[in-house]
Amino acid sequence: MSVNYGLPKPDFIDFDGDFRVNMYRCTDVLREKMVYAQTTQSLTQTTQSSTQTTQSPTQTTQSLTPADNAVLTLLREQPSLTQKELALELGWTVDRVKYYLHKMKKQQIVRRVGSSHNGYWEILIG
Repeated sequence: MSVNYGLPKPDFIDFDGDFRVNMYRCTDVLREKMVYAQTTQSLTQTTQSSTQTTQSPTQTTQSLTPADNAVLTLLREQPSLTQKELALELGWTVDRVKYYLHKMKKQQIVRRVGSSHNGYWEILIG
């Protein structure tokens, strides 16, 4: 069962007639790998379905990190998410979400339209 979720197998340890089972939960590294795999698959499907591409967005997309892609994937699905909601969805801190959004705003990848509570995120790349 744990293999289905990308988790390490549990350890069964024998203690002279008693035993202990060590079960492992998803770490930040495993979670990022899973999000990266999902994001990569999503981006591949988006790229294959798109017939018109320009040189500029392609170069920007290639420089994105797995964390950037995780944020963009969520924003494509739910553009009205707040920073706090993004943090909850990704299992991150709000400060980490702010960092990535600020970075992507500087790179002109995303922008916020409207207020922080009633607005939405607009993705500026293809």
